[in-house]
Amino acid sequence: MTVVATIVLMLATALPAWAAEAMTLTFVRHAESEANEARVINTSVPGPHLTPRGQQQAVDIAEALKGNGYDGIYASSMIRTQETAQPLATELGMPITVLPGLREIDAGVFEGQSEDSGLGRIGYVLGPAAWTLGARFVPVLGSTDGNAFDARVDDAVQKIYDSGDRNAVVFSHGATIMFWTMMNVDNPDLGLLLTHPLDNTDVVVITGNPEDGWTLENWDGIEVAEEPSLPTKLFVDVRNVVTAPQTALYRIGQAFASGDVARLVKAVRDGVVDVATKVVGFVPKVVNDVVGSLRSAAPAEKSATESFAVDTPETTPPAKKTEKKPEKKPTETTKLKRGNKFEPSGTAAKAHRTVDSDEFKDDTEKSVATIAPKADTTEGAQAPDKSGGDTENTGDDKKAA
Repeated sequence: MTVVATIVLMLATALPAWAAEAMTLTFVRHAESEANEARVINTSVPGPHLTPRGQQQAVDIAEALKGNGYDGIYASSMIRTQETAQPLATELGMPITVLPGLREIDAGVFEGQSEDSGLGRIGYVLGPAAWTLGARFVPVLGSTDGNAFDARVDDAVQKIYDSGDRNAVVFSHGATIMFWTMMNVDNPDLGLLLTHPLDNTDVVVITGNPEDGWTLENWDGIEVAEEPSLPTKLFVDVRNVVTAPQTALYRIGQAFASGDVARLVKAVRDGVVDVATKVVGFVPKVVNDVVGSLRSAAPAEKSATESFAVDTPETTPPAKKTEKKPEKKPTETTKLKRGNKFEPSGTAAKAHRTVDSDEFKDDTEKSVATIAPKADTTEGAQAPDKSGGDTENTGDDKKAA
C-alpha cells in the first residue's frame, strides 16, 4: 500500500497546472552542400558550405516561405543550415538563433562513406530506423543511441517553446528531421521514410507542444491525416510503453554521471512516474482507441447499409391497386383504319381474337347439337350461322392486314 500511495502521490504532483499552449514547427532541410554534391556522408561540425546551386535553393525557399508569418528562425550549429536560413532571415529582418541540438545525427564509423553504395548507404540509417519502432537503445555504430539523439533534439525544441515563439521555422538536417519526427508524432507514417525521403530544402510541418505531444501535418507537400488508423494508434500505444523505461534509464544514467544528487533524485522520480503512467494507462488507452475507431466507423457502415438496403413495408410506399379491365371483343370501332400500320395490341391482341373466335365457334356447335332435335320439329326454323359473330370482323381484319 505504501508503494501504491507513493506512486499516486507522484502522479498527482506531476500533473501540469494548466494546459500547454500549442505551437507550429516548420522544419526545413538545408540546401545542397558540398558534401551532398560529392555524395558522401558528412556529419562533422561545422561541416561544409553550400554549393552555388545550394545558395540559389536557399533564395528560392526563402521566397516560398516568407509569407507564413514566422515569429522565430532557428538553425543548427552546422554551416549549411545557417547559410540556408540566411536569405529568409534577411527577407524578414529577423535574427537566426543557433541551437546545437538541431545538428545532424552523428554518422560514427560511416562518416565520409558514400551515400549511394557500400555499408554507409544502409548502415547509417539502420539504427535510426530501429528508433522509430521503439528500440531507442540501438546505437549507430561508433556513435550514440536513440535516447541521446532524442534528448538533444527535445532540448532544442523545448528552448524554442520556452522562447515564446509559436510559429517557428527550423533549419536542420535530413536524418534529424525525418527520424525525430517519426519517433515523436502521434500519427507517424513510417512509409514516408521509404517513399518520400527528404531532399534539399524539403519541408515538414508539425503542431503540438513538448508536454502533450506532436501531430504531423505535412510532409514535403503531402497532407497527413490528423486522426491515424487503428493499427497506427495501437503501434503508438506500444511504442510509448516500450520507450518509457529506456528514456528513464538514460536520464538516470546521465544524472548519475553528473554527480549531482538533486538531479539524480529528480531523474529517478520522473522516471518512475513516467513509466508507471505509461504502464497503468496502456490497457485503457488501447481499449479507448479500439472503441473510438469502432464508433467512428459506425456511421460509415450505417451509410453503406442504407445505400444497399432492401425496401421494407415501412420504407416502401404502398403500390396502387390496378384492376384488370375485361377484354373487349373486337367491334367496328376497333378495326384498323386504312393507312394505319400500328395496332396497339400487336401480335398478342391478334392471337387473343383468334382464340376467342375459335372458342365461340366450339360453343356454338355444341349448342346446335343440343337443340338440333327440337329444331327439326319446328317448322320454318333455321340453323344458326356457325361462323360466329366475329366472321365479318375477322374478314375485315384480314383485309386491313
